[in-house]
Amino acid sequence: MAEWPMDKPEIRTVVTTLSAPESKILLNSFIMPKVFYGLAGLQMFSGSMPQFGRKRAFIITDKGVKDLAITTQKMLKVFGLETKIYDNVEPEVPLGSIKPVAEKMEEFQPDLIVAVGGGSVIDMAKASWILYEEPKTDLTNVDAMRPLGLRKKALIACIPTTAGTGSEATNVAVITDDSVEPHRKEGVVHPELYPDFAVLDPKFVVRMPQKLTLGTGLDALSHAVDCYLCRSSNEISDALAVRATKMIFNYLPLALRYPENLQIRLKTQIAAMIAGAAFSNGGIGTTHAVAHNIGALFKVHHGMACGVTIPYIIKFYAEVDDKYIYFAKELGIDGQEPDEILKNLVNFFVEFYRKIGAPLTMKELGISEQEFKDKLDIFAKYVVMDPTGPFAPRQFTVDEAKELLVDIYYGRLKL
Repeated sequence: MAEWPMDKPEIRTVVTTLSAPESKILLNSFIMPKVFYGLAGLQMFSGSMPQFGRKRAFIITDKGVKDLAITTQKMLKVFGLETKIYDNVEPEVPLGSIKPVAEKMEEFQPDLIVAVGGGSVIDMAKASWILYEEPKTDLTNVDAMRPLGLRKKALIACIPTTAGTGSEATNVAVITDDSVEPHRKEGVVHPELYPDFAVLDPKFVVRMPQKLTLGTGLDALSHAVDCYLCRSSNEISDALAVRATKMIFNYLPLALRYPENLQIRLKTQIAAMIAGAAFSNGGIGTTHAVAHNIGALFKVHHGMACGVTIPYIIKFYAEVDDKYIYFAKELGIDGQEPDEILKNLVNFFVEFYRKIGAPLTMKELGISEQEFKDKLDIFAKYVVMDPTGPFAPRQFTVDEAKELLVDIYYGRLKL
Protein backbone atom coordinates (compact mmCIF):
# COMPACT_ATOMS: atom_id res chain seq x y z
CA MET A 1 0.00 0.00 0.00
CA ALA A 2 1.45 3.34 -1.08
CA GLU A 3 2.06 5.91 1.65
CA TRP A 4 0.87 9.23 0.32
CA PRO A 5 2.29 12.49 1.73
CA MET A 6 -0.78 13.25 3.82
CA ASP A 7 -0.61 9.78 5.38
CA LYS A 8 2.47 10.99 7.27
CA PRO A 9 1.65 12.65 10.64
CA GLU A 10 4.58 15.02 10.38
CA ILE A 11 3.42 16.33 7.00
CA ARG A 12 -0.14 16.78 8.22
CA THR A 13 1.15 18.71 11.23
CA VAL A 14 3.22 21.05 9.06
CA VAL A 15 0.30 21.69 6.70
CA THR A 16 -2.09 22.29 9.58
CA THR A 17 0.34 24.76 11.13
CA LEU A 18 0.94 26.66 7.88
CA SER A 19 -2.81 26.76 7.24
CA ALA A 20 -3.59 28.52 10.51
CA PRO A 21 -4.75 32.16 10.24
CA GLU A 22 -1.80 33.20 12.40
CA SER A 23 0.60 31.91 9.73
CA LYS A 24 -0.80 34.14 6.97
CA ILE A 25 1.35 37.10 7.99
CA LEU A 26 4.42 34.92 7.43
CA LEU A 27 3.62 33.25 4.11
CA ASN A 28 0.80 33.45 1.58
CA SER A 29 0.22 33.57 -2.15
CA PHE A 30 -2.59 33.52 -4.68
CA ILE A 31 -2.13 31.94 -8.09
CA MET A 32 -4.49 31.71 -11.06
CA PRO A 33 -4.16 30.78 -14.72
CA LYS A 34 -4.62 33.24 -17.58
CA VAL A 35 -8.34 33.01 -18.34
CA PHE A 36 -10.06 33.31 -21.71
CA TYR A 37 -13.84 33.24 -21.46
CA GLY A 38 -16.88 33.81 -23.63
CA LEU A 39 -18.05 32.69 -27.05
CA ALA A 40 -14.74 33.74 -28.62
CA GLY A 41 -12.65 32.33 -25.77
CA LEU A 42 -11.32 29.35 -27.71
CA GLN A 43 -10.38 31.53 -30.67
CA MET A 44 -8.57 34.07 -28.47
CA PHE A 45 -6.72 31.33 -26.62
CA SER A 46 -5.66 29.56 -29.82
CA GLY A 47 -4.60 32.80 -31.46
CA SER A 48 -2.37 33.67 -28.51
CA MET A 49 -0.45 30.39 -28.52
CA PRO A 50 2.08 31.42 -31.21
CA GLN A 51 2.84 34.47 -29.07
CA PHE A 52 3.80 32.07 -26.30
CA GLY A 53 6.02 30.13 -28.72
CA ARG A 54 3.75 27.07 -28.83
CA LYS A 55 4.00 24.82 -31.90
CA ARG A 56 2.84 21.31 -30.93
CA ALA A 57 -0.32 20.61 -28.89
CA PHE A 58 -1.16 17.25 -27.29
CA ILE A 59 -4.91 17.23 -26.64
CA ILE A 60 -6.22 14.95 -23.90
CA THR A 61 -9.92 14.04 -23.80
CA ASP A 62 -12.32 11.13 -23.47
CA LYS A 63 -14.56 9.51 -26.04
CA GLY A 64 -17.67 11.23 -24.70
CA VAL A 65 -16.50 14.72 -25.66
CA LYS A 66 -14.03 13.89 -28.42
CA ASP A 67 -15.95 16.08 -30.87
CA LEU A 68 -15.17 19.10 -28.65
CA ALA A 69 -11.51 18.09 -28.68
CA ILE A 70 -11.69 17.98 -32.48
CA THR A 71 -13.19 21.49 -32.45
CA THR A 72 -10.25 22.60 -30.33
CA GLN A 73 -7.82 20.83 -32.64
CA LYS A 74 -9.22 22.60 -35.69
CA MET A 75 -8.91 26.01 -34.05
CA LEU A 76 -5.32 25.37 -32.98
CA LYS A 77 -4.47 24.25 -36.51
CA VAL A 78 -5.83 27.53 -37.88
CA PHE A 79 -3.06 29.25 -35.96
CA GLY A 80 -0.35 26.88 -37.17
CA LEU A 81 -0.04 24.35 -34.34
CA GLU A 82 0.57 20.67 -35.00
CA THR A 83 -1.76 18.54 -32.90
CA LYS A 84 -2.41 15.03 -31.64
CA ILE A 85 -5.48 13.80 -29.75
CA TYR A 86 -5.49 11.16 -27.01
CA ASP A 87 -9.11 10.20 -26.27
CA ASN A 88 -8.97 7.24 -23.89
CA VAL A 89 -9.05 8.82 -20.42
CA GLU A 90 -10.75 6.60 -17.85
CA PRO A 91 -13.14 7.99 -15.22
CA GLU A 92 -11.61 8.72 -11.81
CA VAL A 93 -8.07 8.35 -13.27
CA PRO A 94 -6.61 5.07 -11.97
CA LEU A 95 -3.00 5.50 -10.86
CA GLY A 96 -1.83 2.79 -13.23
CA SER A 97 -3.32 4.51 -16.29
CA ILE A 98 -1.17 7.65 -16.13
CA LYS A 99 2.28 6.51 -17.27
CA PRO A 100 1.09 5.23 -20.69
CA VAL A 101 -0.32 8.69 -21.47
CA ALA A 102 2.98 10.32 -20.52
CA GLU A 103 4.71 7.90 -22.88
CA LYS A 104 2.38 9.01 -25.70
CA MET A 105 3.40 12.59 -24.94
CA GLU A 106 7.05 11.63 -25.06
CA GLU A 107 6.54 10.20 -28.55
CA PHE A 108 4.89 13.39 -29.82
CA GLN A 109 7.06 15.90 -27.92
CA PRO A 110 4.42 18.62 -27.40
CA ASP A 111 5.19 22.07 -26.04
CA LEU A 112 1.52 22.54 -25.12
CA ILE A 113 -0.82 20.10 -23.35
CA VAL A 114 -4.53 20.82 -23.71
CA ALA A 115 -7.17 19.09 -21.57
CA VAL A 116 -10.67 19.10 -23.06
CA GLY A 117 -13.12 17.45 -20.71
CA GLY A 118 -14.40 17.18 -17.17
CA GLY A 119 -12.50 16.73 -13.94
CA SER A 120 -11.03 13.33 -14.76
CA VAL A 121 -9.63 14.53 -18.09
CA ILE A 122 -8.01 17.55 -16.47
CA ASP A 123 -6.64 15.40 -13.64
CA MET A 124 -5.12 13.02 -16.20
CA ALA A 125 -3.60 15.91 -18.13
CA LYS A 126 -1.92 17.30 -15.01
CA ALA A 127 -0.67 13.94 -13.74
CA SER A 128 0.67 12.74 -17.11
CA TRP A 129 2.26 16.17 -17.66
CA ILE A 130 4.30 15.60 -14.51
CA LEU A 131 5.61 12.28 -15.81
CA TYR A 132 6.26 13.75 -19.26
CA GLU A 133 8.39 16.48 -17.71
CA GLU A 134 9.96 14.33 -14.98
CA PRO A 135 9.52 10.59 -15.77
CA LYS A 136 11.09 9.40 -12.51
CA THR A 137 8.55 11.22 -10.32
CA ASP A 138 6.67 9.04 -7.84
CA LEU A 139 3.13 10.42 -8.04
CA THR A 140 2.31 8.89 -4.64
CA ASN A 141 5.05 10.91 -3.00
CA VAL A 142 5.07 14.41 -4.50
CA ASP A 143 6.45 16.92 -2.00
CA ALA A 144 4.68 20.27 -2.38
CA MET A 145 7.62 21.99 -0.67
CA ARG A 146 10.15 20.95 -3.32
CA PRO A 147 10.36 22.01 -6.99
CA LEU A 148 8.92 19.57 -9.52
CA GLY A 149 10.64 21.15 -12.50
CA LEU A 150 7.61 21.54 -14.74
CA ARG A 151 7.41 23.71 -17.88
CA LYS A 152 10.82 22.79 -19.23
CA LYS A 153 8.99 20.99 -22.06
CA ALA A 154 5.39 22.20 -22.11
CA LEU A 155 2.74 24.56 -20.80
CA ILE A 156 -0.74 23.30 -19.93
CA ALA A 157 -4.21 24.60 -20.83
CA CYS A 158 -7.57 23.36 -19.56
CA ILE A 159 -10.89 23.65 -21.38
CA PRO A 160 -13.60 22.26 -19.07
CA THR A 161 -16.72 20.63 -20.49
CA THR A 162 -18.49 20.76 -17.12
CA ALA A 163 -19.08 23.63 -14.68
CA GLY A 164 -18.09 22.22 -11.33
CA THR A 165 -14.64 20.85 -10.59
CA GLY A 166 -12.80 24.13 -11.09
CA SER A 167 -9.75 22.02 -11.98
CA GLU A 168 -8.88 24.51 -14.69
CA ALA A 169 -7.83 26.86 -11.86
CA THR A 170 -6.37 24.47 -9.26
CA ASN A 171 -3.03 22.97 -8.31
CA VAL A 172 -4.49 19.52 -7.68
CA ALA A 173 -4.72 16.32 -9.70
CA VAL A 174 -7.12 13.85 -8.10
CA ILE A 175 -6.33 10.23 -8.89
CA THR A 176 -7.56 6.87 -7.67
CA ASP A 177 -5.09 4.63 -5.89
CA ASP A 178 -6.08 1.29 -7.40
CA SER A 179 -3.23 -0.51 -5.65
CA VAL A 180 -5.39 -0.93 -2.51
CA GLU A 181 -8.79 -2.50 -1.84
CA PRO A 182 -11.09 -0.77 -1.51
CA HIS A 183 -9.70 1.96 -3.76
CA ARG A 184 -9.11 5.40 -2.26
CA LYS A 185 -8.97 8.81 -3.88
CA GLU A 186 -5.84 10.87 -3.37
CA GLY A 187 -4.58 14.21 -4.57
CA VAL A 188 -1.28 15.14 -6.13
CA VAL A 189 -0.84 18.72 -4.92
CA HIS A 190 1.89 21.12 -5.97
CA PRO A 191 2.09 24.88 -6.69
CA GLU A 192 3.55 24.16 -10.14
CA LEU A 193 0.35 22.29 -11.12
CA TYR A 194 -1.73 25.43 -11.63
CA PRO A 195 -2.65 25.48 -15.33
CA ASP A 196 -1.12 28.22 -17.46
CA PHE A 197 -4.38 28.84 -19.32
CA ALA A 198 -8.09 28.24 -18.71
CA VAL A 199 -10.68 28.55 -21.46
CA LEU A 200 -14.37 28.91 -20.56
CA ASP A 201 -16.59 28.54 -23.61
CA PRO A 202 -20.31 28.06 -22.86
CA LYS A 203 -20.74 26.06 -26.05
CA PHE A 204 -18.60 23.36 -24.41
CA VAL A 205 -21.00 22.90 -21.46
CA VAL A 206 -24.38 23.65 -22.98
CA ARG A 207 -25.17 20.03 -23.76
CA MET A 208 -24.67 18.79 -20.19
CA PRO A 209 -27.78 16.84 -19.10
CA GLN A 210 -29.74 18.07 -16.10
CA LYS A 211 -28.32 15.56 -13.62
CA LEU A 212 -24.74 16.41 -14.58
CA THR A 213 -25.53 20.13 -14.46
CA LEU A 214 -26.85 19.63 -10.94
CA GLY A 215 -23.96 17.46 -9.75
CA THR A 216 -21.23 19.71 -11.10
CA GLY A 217 -22.98 22.79 -9.71
CA LEU A 218 -23.06 21.20 -6.26
CA ASP A 219 -19.36 20.36 -6.59
CA ALA A 220 -18.59 24.03 -7.21
CA LEU A 221 -20.83 25.04 -4.30
CA SER A 222 -18.95 22.72 -1.95
CA HIS A 223 -15.65 24.28 -3.03
CA ALA A 224 -16.89 27.78 -2.28
CA VAL A 225 -18.62 27.03 1.02
CA ASP A 226 -15.96 24.77 2.49
CA CYS A 227 -13.15 27.08 1.42
CA TYR A 228 -14.74 30.06 3.16
CA LEU A 229 -15.20 28.07 6.37
CA CYS A 230 -11.67 26.61 6.38
CA ARG A 231 -9.07 28.13 8.71
CA SER A 232 -6.61 28.03 5.80
CA SER A 233 -8.63 30.54 3.74
CA ASN A 234 -7.53 34.12 3.16
CA GLU A 235 -9.10 37.45 2.21
CA ILE A 236 -8.78 36.83 -1.53
CA SER A 237 -10.16 33.30 -1.40
CA ASP A 238 -12.97 34.48 0.90
CA ALA A 239 -14.02 37.14 -1.61
CA LEU A 240 -14.08 34.63 -4.47
CA ALA A 241 -15.83 31.98 -2.36
CA VAL A 242 -18.63 34.34 -1.41
CA ARG A 243 -19.06 35.54 -4.99
CA ALA A 244 -19.09 31.97 -6.30
CA THR A 245 -21.67 30.93 -3.70
CA LYS A 246 -23.99 33.78 -4.64
CA MET A 247 -23.58 33.08 -8.35
CA ILE A 248 -24.40 29.39 -7.89
CA PHE A 249 -27.51 30.21 -5.87
CA ASN A 250 -28.58 32.61 -8.62
CA TYR A 251 -27.61 30.74 -11.77
CA LEU A 252 -27.69 27.00 -11.07
CA PRO A 253 -31.52 26.93 -10.85
CA LEU A 254 -31.65 28.93 -14.09
CA ALA A 255 -29.21 26.57 -15.83
CA LEU A 256 -31.42 23.65 -14.81
CA ARG A 257 -34.49 25.45 -16.14
CA TYR A 258 -32.96 26.98 -19.29
CA PRO A 259 -30.14 24.61 -20.26
CA GLU A 260 -29.68 26.08 -23.76
CA ASN A 261 -29.06 29.63 -22.54
CA LEU A 262 -25.40 30.41 -23.22
CA GLN A 263 -25.28 33.47 -20.96
CA ILE A 264 -26.51 31.45 -17.99
CA ARG A 265 -24.12 28.60 -18.78
CA LEU A 266 -21.19 31.02 -18.88
CA LYS A 267 -22.16 32.36 -15.45
CA THR A 268 -22.04 28.83 -14.02
CA GLN A 269 -18.64 28.28 -15.64
CA ILE A 270 -17.26 31.47 -14.10
CA ALA A 271 -18.67 30.51 -10.70
CA ALA A 272 -17.05 27.07 -10.89
CA MET A 273 -13.72 28.53 -11.97
CA ILE A 274 -13.52 31.15 -9.22
CA ALA A 275 -14.65 28.58 -6.64
CA GLY A 276 -11.79 26.37 -7.84
CA ALA A 277 -9.34 29.25 -7.61
CA ALA A 278 -10.61 29.99 -4.10
CA PHE A 279 -10.21 26.49 -2.70
CA SER A 280 -6.89 25.74 -4.36
CA ASN A 281 -5.44 28.88 -2.76
CA GLY A 282 -7.49 28.85 0.43
CA GLY A 283 -8.03 25.19 1.21
CA ILE A 284 -10.86 22.66 1.22
CA GLY A 285 -11.85 20.41 4.08
CA THR A 286 -14.31 17.82 5.28
CA THR A 287 -16.86 18.12 2.45
CA HIS A 288 -14.24 16.55 0.21
CA ALA A 289 -12.83 14.20 2.83
CA VAL A 290 -16.30 12.64 2.91
CA ALA A 291 -17.13 13.02 -0.78
CA HIS A 292 -13.87 11.54 -2.06
CA ASN A 293 -14.71 8.35 -0.22
CA ILE A 294 -18.39 8.26 -1.10
CA GLY A 295 -17.15 8.20 -4.68
CA ALA A 296 -14.39 5.66 -4.12
CA LEU A 297 -16.41 3.25 -1.96
CA PHE A 298 -19.92 3.58 -3.40
CA LYS A 299 -19.31 4.77 -7.01
CA VAL A 300 -21.39 7.93 -6.61
CA HIS A 301 -20.83 10.99 -8.83
CA HIS A 302 -18.33 13.28 -7.14
CA GLY A 303 -20.48 16.42 -7.35
CA MET A 304 -23.54 14.74 -5.86
CA ALA A 305 -21.33 13.31 -3.11
CA CYS A 306 -19.92 16.76 -2.35
CA GLY A 307 -23.28 18.46 -2.38
CA VAL A 308 -24.95 16.15 0.09
CA THR A 309 -22.32 16.92 2.74
CA ILE A 310 -22.57 20.72 2.83
CA PRO A 311 -25.39 21.34 5.38
CA TYR A 312 -23.89 18.76 7.76
CA ILE A 313 -20.35 20.09 7.46
CA ILE A 314 -21.51 23.66 8.18
CA LYS A 315 -23.03 22.37 11.43
CA PHE A 316 -20.01 20.11 12.14
CA TYR A 317 -17.58 23.03 11.86
CA ALA A 318 -19.85 25.34 13.86
CA GLU A 319 -19.31 23.18 16.93
CA VAL A 320 -15.69 24.41 17.10
CA ASP A 321 -15.50 27.57 14.97
CA ASP A 322 -17.67 30.67 14.51
CA LYS A 323 -16.77 31.68 10.94
CA TYR A 324 -20.21 30.48 9.83
CA ILE A 325 -21.58 33.67 11.42
CA TYR A 326 -19.61 35.84 9.00
CA PHE A 327 -20.55 33.58 6.09
CA ALA A 328 -24.23 33.91 6.98
CA LYS A 329 -23.92 37.70 7.05
CA GLU A 330 -22.27 37.67 3.62
CA LEU A 331 -25.33 35.79 2.33
CA GLY A 332 -27.77 38.17 4.03
CA ILE A 333 -28.82 35.66 6.70
CA ASP A 334 -29.19 36.91 10.27
CA GLY A 335 -30.44 35.91 13.71
CA GLN A 336 -30.43 37.09 17.30
CA GLU A 337 -28.06 34.44 18.67
CA PRO A 338 -25.36 32.20 17.13
CA ASP A 339 -27.60 29.14 17.36
CA GLU A 340 -30.35 30.95 15.47
CA ILE A 341 -27.90 32.15 12.79
CA LEU A 342 -26.62 28.59 12.33
CA LYS A 343 -30.15 27.22 12.07
CA ASN A 344 -31.12 29.87 9.52
CA LEU A 345 -27.95 29.29 7.49
CA VAL A 346 -28.37 25.52 7.32
CA ASN A 347 -32.07 25.86 6.52
CA PHE A 348 -31.16 28.30 3.73
CA PHE A 349 -29.14 25.51 2.10
CA VAL A 350 -31.81 22.88 2.79
CA GLU A 351 -34.48 24.99 1.09
CA PHE A 352 -32.18 25.62 -1.87
CA TYR A 353 -31.60 21.87 -2.23
CA ARG A 354 -35.34 21.24 -2.20
CA LYS A 355 -35.82 23.93 -4.84
CA ILE A 356 -33.34 22.35 -7.26
CA GLY A 357 -34.09 18.71 -6.41
CA ALA A 358 -30.70 17.94 -4.84
CA PRO A 359 -30.26 14.97 -2.47
CA LEU A 360 -30.02 15.79 1.24
CA THR A 361 -28.88 12.41 2.55
CA MET A 362 -26.48 9.67 1.51
CA LYS A 363 -29.42 7.31 1.48
CA GLU A 364 -30.94 9.43 -1.31
CA LEU A 365 -27.76 8.86 -3.33
CA GLY A 366 -28.84 5.23 -3.74
CA ILE A 367 -26.46 3.72 -1.19
CA SER A 368 -28.12 0.76 0.51
CA GLU A 369 -28.24 0.70 4.28
CA GLN A 370 -26.48 -2.65 4.42
CA GLU A 371 -23.62 -1.55 2.18
CA PHE A 372 -23.23 1.63 4.22
CA LYS A 373 -23.03 -0.34 7.47
CA ASP A 374 -20.65 -2.89 5.98
CA LYS A 375 -18.21 -0.20 4.84
CA LEU A 376 -18.64 2.29 7.69
CA ASP A 377 -15.38 1.37 9.47
CA ILE A 378 -13.15 1.75 6.40
CA PHE A 379 -15.22 4.74 5.28
CA ALA A 380 -14.53 6.60 8.53
CA LYS A 381 -10.86 5.62 8.47
CA TYR A 382 -10.41 6.94 4.93
CA VAL A 383 -12.22 10.19 5.80
CA VAL A 384 -9.80 10.84 8.66
CA MET A 385 -6.82 9.99 6.41
CA ASP A 386 -8.00 12.19 3.53
CA PRO A 387 -5.43 14.80 2.42
CA THR A 388 -7.95 17.63 2.82
CA GLY A 389 -8.09 17.08 6.58
CA PRO A 390 -5.38 19.52 7.72
CA PHE A 391 -7.16 22.46 6.07
CA ALA A 392 -10.44 21.99 7.95
CA PRO A 393 -11.18 23.97 11.10
CA ARG A 394 -12.01 20.75 12.93
CA GLN A 395 -9.71 17.76 13.34
CA PHE A 396 -11.55 14.63 14.42
CA THR A 397 -11.25 10.98 15.38
CA VAL A 398 -12.51 7.92 13.53
CA ASP A 399 -15.39 7.61 16.01
CA GLU A 400 -16.39 11.24 15.39
CA ALA A 401 -16.18 10.59 11.66
CA LYS A 402 -18.52 7.61 12.05
CA GLU A 403 -21.05 9.77 13.90
CA LEU A 404 -20.88 12.42 11.16
CA LEU A 405 -21.31 9.82 8.40
CA VAL A 406 -24.33 8.27 10.12
CA ASP A 407 -25.87 11.73 10.39
CA ILE A 408 -25.33 12.36 6.68
CA TYR A 409 -26.66 8.95 5.70
CA TYR A 410 -29.90 9.27 7.65
CA GLY A 411 -30.35 13.05 7.40
CA ARG A 412 -29.85 13.87 11.09
CA LEU A 413 -28.94 17.57 11.22
CA LYS A 414 -29.77 17.97 14.94
CA LEU A 415 -30.27 21.75 14.86
